[in-house]
Amino acid sequence: MEKTLKKNLVYKGRILELYNDDVICSNGINAKREIVHHNGGAGVLIVNDKKEVLLIKQFRYAYNEILYEIPAGKLEKGENPYEAALREMEEETGLKSESLKSLGKIYPTCGYSDEIIYIYLADQFKITSTNFDLDEQITSSWYPLDDVLKMISEGKIVDAKTIIAIYKYAFGLNGHE
Repeated sequence: MEKTLKKNLVYKGRILELYNDDVICSNGINAKREIVHHNGGAGVLIVNDKKEVLLIKQFRYAYNEILYEIPAGKLEKGENPYEAALREMEEETGLKSESLKSLGKIYPTCGYSDEIIYIYLADQFKITSTNFDLDEQITSSWYPLDDVLKMISEGKIVDAKTIIAIYKYAFGLNGHE
């Protein structure tokens, strides 16, 4: 274990904070740890009664690519991940669910960030309407589960939360929180 000696805020932005903390390692050595603080996120794997998966496609600036993903979004400070997942599902897909099943949580970048993404499954829903953020351009389509697994193996789906959600569903793995 490491002990934080001093937290040093370097940058505070709209969705993240960057720290350059002073720590002491278990062997007594002093070190620095650069950490990105993020409130976390929540994503939803949506599966219909034909075992088709709803994937969204959107441009991701950090990679300069259009990615296939499950609907997801960031948590507001103190926001309940379950409620955020319901909100993001409806905003991005126009589908509303009365209940979600947990597929667990993931630490997507554990080497330098404290972000946690909570993943849920929706297999019952009704159609409402989308409500995109002004800067979002999202399209969604249904894909057979076998096609989605093939897209992962071919490298067409590279988003970690999406791959984990698909595998947990496809292989019957339950979530734990």
